[in-house]
Amino acid sequence: MTNRIVQVLLLFVAVSCVASKSFSKSDEFTHQQIMKLLSLPQKSEMMPNVFKVKIGDKAFLGAFTWSNCNSSAPLKLNSLFISPDPVKLSGDLTVAVNGTADVNVVQGLSAKLVIKKKIAGIEIEIPCESNIGSCTYNDVCSMIPSTPPADCPAPLPTYKIPCSCPVPKGNYVLPKTTFTIPPIPVPGWLASGDYSIGVKAYDKAGNNLACYNFKLTLA
Repeated sequence: MTNRIVQVLLLFVAVSCVASKSFSKSDEFTHQQIMKLLSLPQKSEMMPNVFKVKIGDKAFLGAFTWSNCNSSAPLKLNSLFISPDPVKLSGDLTVAVNGTADVNVVQGLSAKLVIKKKIAGIEIEIPCESNIGSCTYNDVCSMIPSTPPADCPAPLPTYKIPCSCPVPKGNYVLPKTTFTIPPIPVPGWLASGDYSIGVKAYDKAGNNLACYNFKLTLA
């Protein structure tokens, strides 16, 4: 009961600041309150992963869902599978992806992420801190090696999925593959709960190359 009261009070602070547009990174007290709010563990309101349905550009996979918000964009996600669901921050993660690039991914591609966490039924945007959170990355290719690394994780080379930039246009398919994620320190806000992630990518000229929305639960 006490934890619920704390959540509601912190949520009131966050919403009041957003409504008044008074929040800024220089407002240290407000920033700390929002990060404290985001760090509180949350009980998922989503359904467990018991079914998988795909309708058009929307896929529904239990608690995990994704949708295409610009079907004419040249970077297309055709299908995506993630297990377990809810997603765990360490341990085995099984992924299957089918994607198509109708253009070459080259220097100058930018990506904008908007990540929100549901607190007491209301989604709160997570600020960008140390390049983690709701951040804009101005040159994604600069974050990826320009030559294929020798330690490109298996089985990506087997399926000719690039580990370097630029990425030539084409269709890329990764069948169900299990990766082991080691325990790593994570920000306090990256605790259990329900999250929504918006991803938009643009070329140098400002043309939208991709637009996707994801919803997932972390356990």
